[in-house]
Amino acid sequence: MNKIFKNENSFLGKIEKLFWKIYSIESMRFLFWGGINTLFTYVLTQIIKYGIFDPLSWNETPFFSSSSSTLLVEIGNKFNLPYIIAFVISIPFSYTTNALFAFKQEWKLVRLARYPLSSIPNFILNLLGIWLFYIILGWPYFLATLLAAVLPLPVMFFVNKALVSPIKRFTKKEENNQKEDKKEEK
Repeated sequence: MNKIFKNENSFLGKIEKLFWKIYSIESMRFLFWGGINTLFTYVLTQIIKYGIFDPLSWNETPFFSSSSSTLLVEIGNKFNLPYIIAFVISIPFSYTTNALFAFKQEWKLVRLARYPLSSIPNFILNLLGIWLFYIILGWPYFLATLLAAVLPLPVMFFVNKALVSPIKRFTKKEENNQKEDKKEEK
């Protein structure tokens, strides 16, 4: 690790030391990189919405035509294609940052292929968040998408860890050693 501030006793040296201590905790790295991924998706969503859709006067046309007001119809009619496009585009970026930096795992194409499975609960939580904040509560679009992206982060730690980290397989000998260690602890 290259230190920026060589004097650890200086104020900035202590701040840097604290940062690296916190960053060494896997869940803190995930929150940091999850925040970067969230920011990336959020900015991309805003660029698509305000930079492409609005200038083209694209009125978010209904995906469904129905006189009933179910959650699916509300999301399809009022919810946004820009968010869906940004979410799909951000999947490889998110996998890469989680694998290499948050969980410190080797980047593998097969894991990238299964990584979108982590997007299913995240996408559902995001859709529900935007439905609540934007459609039901009527909050501004930029605030609704930001809150909907940030609030699921703690849940997503466990989902992403399961999909990014390799599956641990134990030999019989390792399993027996673990059982013996647990018995000795008691």
